Amino acid sequence: MPDITRPDYFLQLARTLDRVFDDLPQAEHLRRGDDISPAIHTVVSDIGYILTELSEELATSNRHESEAPSGYSHAERSGTAALTQCAIPLGVALAHLGQMIDRLGFLHESIRHSSTGRTPAPDDVRLVLQEHLDHTGTALRAGAQQLRGKATQLSRPLSASTATTTPSHATSPSAVSKSVRVR
Repeated sequence: MPDITRPDYFLQLARTLDRVFDDLPQAEHLRRGDDISPAIHTVVSDIGYILTELSEELATSNRHESEAPSGYSHAERSGTAALTQCAIPLGVALAHLGQMIDRLGFLHESIRHSSTGRTPAPDDVRLVLQEHLDHTGTALRAGAQQLRGKATQLSRPLSASTATTTPSHATSPSAVSKSVRVR
């Protein structure tokens, strides 16, 4: 598990969300009639993986609290709580992607594809798809911004009592960057 008391983990996760945002299909893909379903699949998978990481950290934190007499340190509990706050924007992003998948399924069934494989969606459907893409992007940016804000809070000087507490499962910065992967 990553060291959730270190700002660099939060910053790495924020950069991962930025990359997921960059993988979102663009409006011109919709206008040309490109098949955006592979890109949607990738983004859904990546967000799902990140949410799995968040829930795994929460489960680990709770398990440590019940198993060990000393449990997690205050900094680790705070890190877990701060990390899980980006779950809501990620859930919102997934909800909008779910709406897109529904619309794309409708188009798949309803529109006969031409020999070129590109049949633009009707304008009203394309606008709905673009709205969901925009909302997904906004949610991803909000999650990344929350993580950057938490990293800033974590990097502030600690009080003398918490500065001497070293987590027993600290990981190196290179291990932190390896723990957050995007397919």
